[in-house]
Amino acid sequence: MSRRTWARLCCAGLLGMAAYPSVAQEAATDTVARGVHTLEEVVVDAPFVARKTTATSPFQSLSQAQFDQQGVTDVADALRRFSGVNVKDYGGAGGMKTVSVRSLGAQHTAVAYDGIALTDCQSGQIDFSRFSLDNVSALSLSVGDNDDIFLPARTVASAATIRLQTLTPDFAEQSWRLRAGLKTGSFGLANPSLRYDQRLSGRVAMSVFGDYMRADNRYPFTLVNGKYQTQERRENNYIETWRGEWNLYARPTRRSELNGKVYYYDSFRELPGPVILYNSHSEEELTERNFFAQLHFRTYWDNHLSLQLNGKFNWAYSHYHDQGNEYPGGAMDNRYYQREYYASAALLYTPWERWAFSYAADYAFNNLTSSATAGVTPRRHTVLQTLSARYRTPRLTVTALLLGSIYQNQARGGESARDARRLSPSLSLSWKPWEAADFRLRASYKDIFRVATFTENYFDRWGSRDVKPEIARQLNIGLTYAKTGAAWLESLALSADGYYNYVEDKIVAIPYNMFFWATVNLGHVDIWGADVHGEAAVRLASAHRLLVSLNYACQRAVDKTEPASAYYGDQIPYTPVHSGAASLAWENPWVNLSLHATGNSERYTTVQNIEANRMPGYVEFGVALYRSFRWKRTELSLRIDAQNLGNKQYSIVKSYPMPGRSYRLTLDVKI
Repeated sequence: MSRRTWARLCCAGLLGMAAYPSVAQEAATDTVARGVHTLEEVVVDAPFVARKTTATSPFQSLSQAQFDQQGVTDVADALRRFSGVNVKDYGGAGGMKTVSVRSLGAQHTAVAYDGIALTDCQSGQIDFSRFSLDNVSALSLSVGDNDDIFLPARTVASAATIRLQTLTPDFAEQSWRLRAGLKTGSFGLANPSLRYDQRLSGRVAMSVFGDYMRADNRYPFTLVNGKYQTQERRENNYIETWRGEWNLYARPTRRSELNGKVYYYDSFRELPGPVILYNSHSEEELTERNFFAQLHFRTYWDNHLSLQLNGKFNWAYSHYHDQGNEYPGGAMDNRYYQREYYASAALLYTPWERWAFSYAADYAFNNLTSSATAGVTPRRHTVLQTLSARYRTPRLTVTALLLGSIYQNQARGGESARDARRLSPSLSLSWKPWEAADFRLRASYKDIFRVATFTENYFDRWGSRDVKPEIARQLNIGLTYAKTGAAWLESLALSADGYYNYVEDKIVAIPYNMFFWATVNLGHVDIWGADVHGEAAVRLASAHRLLVSLNYACQRAVDKTEPASAYYGDQIPYTPVHSGAASLAWENPWVNLSLHATGNSERYTTVQNIEANRMPGYVEFGVALYRSFRWKRTELSLRIDAQNLGNKQYSIVKSYPMPGRSYRLTLDVKI
């Protein structure tokens, strides 16, 4: 079958789904957002809860209450509490933060914001500093495909998926709600925020959220030069951001929902650059703007069918500026404009109680304009389709999925990158051997690939039209256990997973500075690892609880390309063998207390594991005190954080020192 025929069939399938007539279905059980259930003309609206111990693939999550209990300060900090997650952090409030799951790279991690995927066609990486934890109700990570099959095709077109679910309005007491917050702390941090919710009618509501953040980030650090040490201060590290969001929540009928979102982000950052001996001066600056609007519609009917439609427009702008005599004219000014048009349709069919089938088709068009691509304007058409089936009983769940991917590349003003297409299967299951105990065994397999980003294909001195797609095959075997309802042990959840990832044509990004990356293509990488997670709630007395959370990950990700190579068998860059996080919270009638720690073992900055490229490991400790007060309809929350209590100096990215001891005060008022 020719490439053109493939594209026509996929587009026809997508258009057919979009035009499918509105027929009916009973309450859909597959949703990561919210489900609407009709029982004798009564609508019940409740969030979907994905239990960590029943998932067919590794699943981790944090709720809004757990953000306080575990001393979480921002979205990137929350992701550090998940096992198997490696966060690249350049230091300072609001600094760039990207995530890699199980050593597969940031480009293999999809990020869904209220159910619709975020994208960056330029770098393929999502910067989590762009999102405010104040507007997030839940954060979750799933590795591979889970038993939720009613999803857009793009959401499952990656090795792992991080989902951010924003707050939804609560009008139980009144038809409007107001929430104001303020964060302030070390190194010039100031971060006010405001959210307003309003019920417009019985079926329509809206919310508006906005915040502003600025920080000097001039934190001290120690510069080591052999046996000499000097006390320095991070310079050229100022950041200022504005963020706004408008959400619409509508119920057009008893059996349908319509949600809309408009998002805008504006940021100015000074880029301090790497710490270099005798040269701390930097003139780099980065301005970023991002606007997107998205729409989600879902309905269900009495004939066991449910339809989901999604649409999105995304626009992003970046301006990188640097001054120096090495540039013609004494300065570099690179501007980048990217646009995306995205549409998705999915159909869920549940003919019997134990069986569910789903088909989804997505189309996206991306283009990038930049002076850094030597006059070439890259464009990409993407068609993704999935066929899914799930069989579920109280003791057994089996899910199978087949993803078809087509990427067609074009370029105005130059040669385009190669096209790509592939079929990617996945299979996962969860089995409960005994009826009495909530103990389960699970196993999953997923074959997935990613095409090169526009940076990897087109950028001067870094890009290549011949970069091959990166193929990853994931195998996971694990077990879970849960217990609830004991007199003193309120809840206990344990999980342990071992995995093997085989990566072919691995694309490894090495940071040149905070904005440019050098790309190394490794032919074959083996990744062996294990993730362990445990959490428990212990009742000490009627008003006293202990909440414990532990995460540990062990990863051995080594280059297996060429046995004669000097770095054959070496750990790939920025991948620690050991990493983990722990927290202990004591909830009481007076002031709640949270103690927490995160850490990594040593890493290497390049593919060659020699002493000169070694970065030492670290463990960072923190403490949080928090308490909520309620007076009539007003709720006041106060929280004090101390981070890096030991004033440990360490770096996550080479030559980018992290802040030492710092403090933060958070005040939140809800009316």
